[in-house]
Amino acid sequence: MAEHANGHGEGDVDPARQAGQLQQEVARLRNEVDRLNNELAARVDTKDKEQMTLAEGTLFISEVEVRKAIARQLRNGSRLLQASKCVYLLHDGKNELVAQRPALGLEEEELALFRTTVGRGISGEVFRTRKAARIDRIADDPRSGEEPLARIGAVNGIAVPLLLQIRDEENRVIDSRAIGVLWVLNSRGGGFTADDERLLTVFARQVAAVVGNAKFLEELLGQNQQMISTFENLPAGILFVGEDDRIRLVNNAARSLFKLPEGRGVGEAYYRAIEHNRTCETLNACMRENEDKGAEVPFEIEGEERIYQIQAARVRGGSDDLNGVVAVFDDVTEVHRLDRMKQEFVQTFSSELLGPVASISGFSAMLRRTAEELPVPMRGEIHSIISAECDRLRRHIQDLLNVPRVEQGIRPHLSLERFDFAAMVKRVIDREAPLNTLHHFHFEAQPDLPRVNGDEPRLEGVAYNLVVNAIRYSPDGGNITVKVYTQDNTVRVSVTDQGVGIPAEQREEVFRKFARVKRADERVRAGRGIGLFISRFFVEAHGGQVGVESEEGQGSTFWFWVPILGPAAIIER
Repeated sequence: MAEHANGHGEGDVDPARQAGQLQQEVARLRNEVDRLNNELAARVDTKDKEQMTLAEGTLFISEVEVRKAIARQLRNGSRLLQASKCVYLLHDGKNELVAQRPALGLEEEELALFRTTVGRGISGEVFRTRKAARIDRIADDPRSGEEPLARIGAVNGIAVPLLLQIRDEENRVIDSRAIGVLWVLNSRGGGFTADDERLLTVFARQVAAVVGNAKFLEELLGQNQQMISTFENLPAGILFVGEDDRIRLVNNAARSLFKLPEGRGVGEAYYRAIEHNRTCETLNACMRENEDKGAEVPFEIEGEERIYQIQAARVRGGSDDLNGVVAVFDDVTEVHRLDRMKQEFVQTFSSELLGPVASISGFSAMLRRTAEELPVPMRGEIHSIISAECDRLRRHIQDLLNVPRVEQGIRPHLSLERFDFAAMVKRVIDREAPLNTLHHFHFEAQPDLPRVNGDEPRLEGVAYNLVVNAIRYSPDGGNITVKVYTQDNTVRVSVTDQGVGIPAEQREEVFRKFARVKRADERVRAGRGIGLFISRFFVEAHGGQVGVESEEGQGSTFWFWVPILGPAAIIER
């Protein structure tokens, strides 16, 4: 009845008694912490105590400072616990614990030996369990053989985990993460005590804080270096001007663009450092007006005019105050050149198409109106002209369709047959000679040329492109000599003109898509810019080569050769 009156059964817990026990335990722990702190203070002089207190909350700003701080902590630990060796091991992020520099009392060779896996040895167990280990005789501990403790002269020691504290936004510790193990070895006082172990646990927190700062610094420096490297190596120029009109950032591309030597620019007013009126006008307009600005402006670089696109944008802070203007400079010269080439190509190709179409239309109309009045031979000649113009029109269209195939690397389908190569080339000349009365054609063919195994229409197109090219770049007419001969089991064609020639730097350029020789003589009629490009494609598909020999003002010789027996291997599309 007394038990029921008190309201507690035999198995119940008295809340008042439990609260009293908890208060006693808290008081005991506080006393223990105070005692350890007092002992720590007694063992450390005033200067070292201040350094240790600062260590946990300090963010070091250089690798040198980090190393000095760690070395100072290790010296303090060794002195506190009267140890002859002090070293820390860090987890490598995979499966190993590796001794780090700096270390006290270990030679470089010993330090290099000191490593183990997280699943072995005393170090591995301390790391895994996050519990300290004090060993009076290391040689007698079976775990010591799993790591090189004996080889570094360890007799006794204490190993404690290095726990990096994880804090929330209010700086409260919410978790911890094991990053390594701290060792003190070989007590000069005869052996390590339980108090030494507890003190080293407290001390390890300082070391973990310094190492954590070091890791944070390493990541920060790595990210910073990566950003700097990216910024400096961007092909586009970047310039940041503060709200005070002074340059704050400028990368290598912008320095080169504005010819700013190293050390110049940053800190100077942009209108004094940059000697380019259009750039200054764009920056000023963006700074003074409440909108971003863009412009395309010319720059002279190494004697050549280049077009740059400037994009200037206002940069604002969190309170929407103007922080400055960032400008990006992109070289768009090639874009302009391609646009111009595209327009020229469309115009040229249109005229190339309109020529045959006009001829076909005109002669067809003539036949319709006067077919019965014309004699039979003249009607046959007109039909031949219409047929030739249809062939010309077909070649133009086929060349245009072949451009994407060449760009994608698609091998052409070649219809191989044996044919009279010299007759094919002569046919091209006979077709073009009557249409170009300013030029005198000379055709030379080696006697008894063997028949060639190849795709006759494709190779005829190559010969046509070379002959038309010679006509086009000989505005004053003159001789055009076409030779056909054999050499080393190949049949070769050369087309020599007395035209304007090709500058040395453009000789390879003429075989590229849409490329044409820069003409000093305005009488030179521009071509489509794809004839030689397509010709190289089909000649190489036959296993041959095409090229040019030229001297500016002295004419050119274009040539190509293909194997007489045909390509060694044909890859069908």
